[in-house]
Formats: sequence, C-alpha cells, structure tokens
Amino acid sequence: MIPALVFSLVGAVILGGLVWVVFGSRLKLAKEPVQNDIFNVALYLVCAFVLMFPFVLFVVA
Repeated sequence: MIPALVFSLVGAVILGGLVWVVFGSRLKLAKEPVQNDIFNVALYLVCAFVLMFPFVLFVVA
C-alpha cells in the first residue's frame, strides 16, 4: 500500500506539473498572480493524485 501511495504521489507531481505547463493558470483562484499560480498548481496536483491513485492501485499493482 505504501509503495502505491508513493508511486501515485510521484506520478501526480509529474502529471500535475505537465498539465500546468500545458494549460497554465486558467482558473482564477486568487487576485494576486503568484498566489493564483500556486493555487492552480496545487489544484492540478490534487486532481492528478485523485486520478493516479486508483490507476496505480488497481491497474499497475
């Protein structure tokens, strides 16, 4: 279970980073641009983790 969690986290960081590079900060989550970028990256990471964890747990393992 722990290796699947670590692998999912690493995959989510990579996938979330790639999504942010491709799409950028499309969502307006904060007024300041720097905070908006940080919130967008965090949201992309959370969404990527939600997709990666079941994939790693059920498909890869």
